[in-house]
Amino acid sequence: MTLSMALLLVLAVSLGFDRGFSRYKQSLYDDINQNMVAQLSDYYQQNGHWQAFKTDRVLWQDLLISSLIEKTDHTDENHRHQRRWKMFKYHALLTADKILVTGRQAPTHKPFNLLAIEVKGQTVGYLRIPDRQAINNHLDKKFNQNMQKWFLLLFGVALLFTLLLSWPISIYFTRPIRELNNHVKKLSQGQYGHRININRGDELGRLSDNINHLSQTLQANTENQRTFFTDVSHELRTPVAVLQAQIEALQDGIQEADEKQLNQLHQQVMTLSLLINDIQDLAGTELGAMQYKMQDINLSQLLTDLISVFSSKINKAELTLQITVKEQVFISGDALRLQQLLTNLINNTLRYTDTGGVIKVSLKTDKQQAIINIEDSAPGVDSQYHEQLFERLFRPDTARNKSLGGFGIGLAIAKNIVKAHQGTIHASDSSLGGLKITVSLPAINKYHE
Repeated sequence: MTLSMALLLVLAVSLGFDRGFSRYKQSLYDDINQNMVAQLSDYYQQNGHWQAFKTDRVLWQDLLISSLIEKTDHTDENHRHQRRWKMFKYHALLTADKILVTGRQAPTHKPFNLLAIEVKGQTVGYLRIPDRQAINNHLDKKFNQNMQKWFLLLFGVALLFTLLLSWPISIYFTRPIRELNNHVKKLSQGQYGHRININRGDELGRLSDNINHLSQTLQANTENQRTFFTDVSHELRTPVAVLQAQIEALQDGIQEADEKQLNQLHQQVMTLSLLINDIQDLAGTELGAMQYKMQDINLSQLLTDLISVFSSKINKAELTLQITVKEQVFISGDALRLQQLLTNLINNTLRYTDTGGVIKVSLKTDKQQAIINIEDSAPGVDSQYHEQLFERLFRPDTARNKSLGGFGIGLAIAKNIVKAHQGTIHASDSSLGGLKITVSLPAINKYHE
């Protein structure tokens, strides 16, 4: 491609120069002829006849030589006269009746033009010249040939320079592109563990970093998916096994299908149904299937209304509620998803707080962040498990992991909802002796009367 472009460029420059030089020579030739006509007109006006040109051939030669536009350089003058004679080889002077006065007879194979010589508006003779003949002697041809050689030489030098310059540049760019191509091919084959090492500060370097990040993400998602299905199958196996055992016992007549047995079967089915719903919600939040309809929301009002809904459950569990909510805290979010988030957190607190304990809920703002704290009294969770609490299907082997506990999915769903709202969530030890969950969401400024 580079060679073709360079060759076309040289050919275009060479052709343009040749045409331009030809036009220049023709223009110079036309000017010389017009100058010759002017001198012949002056001569006839002074003498009134062409008689002297018939008898004195030197006079015609002097007029031809003196008609040149360029001034004579007296160095090597004889050589220059020879050049000029070749230039005017077929020039001739004709009378007004087109009778030859001086010059050669016109050859039959060459076309000629006649330039009128006028004196006071009357034609007194003609200057016969070859039709569109340009100055074209051996020196002009030699000049053109030399220029062609120079163009070819410049083409060779430019081509060599281009190759020497483009070769390392080509290697500099094509090598990482080939590596990126091979890496992407491996990704398409499911080899996510491979990493590409291109230490560059340009776009290719940033592209390699992004592809490595993509590889890491795909690998994490693949492992996450594999773990997810493993955990889900494990969680489903227990209630299904219980159901199978109870139904087989009924079929074999070991147990009777009384109200107690039916209630137990119903309880197992409900447990299985809740697990499936939680898994579906978790899968939806992790895969981005949940639709979020963002709008300005009064988080203070939303939290207050939700606490009032849980008041009966809190009283039934014989727990004390302490609530501190700052008024008029607004965020941009999805009301239904935020309600699901707060419901999961409050249910988690109710499930794991001992009877007679305390639940403390607060909402405040700090540096354009809406901060929600939900903490409870004993039992707590070892600090080593705080980060893992938000992993799906994780249940710590502590006092909070009761038989009436959930499936370890609620906090994972809560984390995904918070992340979708550009917020953060983390766990820590509560001053009440239990667990403290802190949610931070971007607040917005909105004033209401």
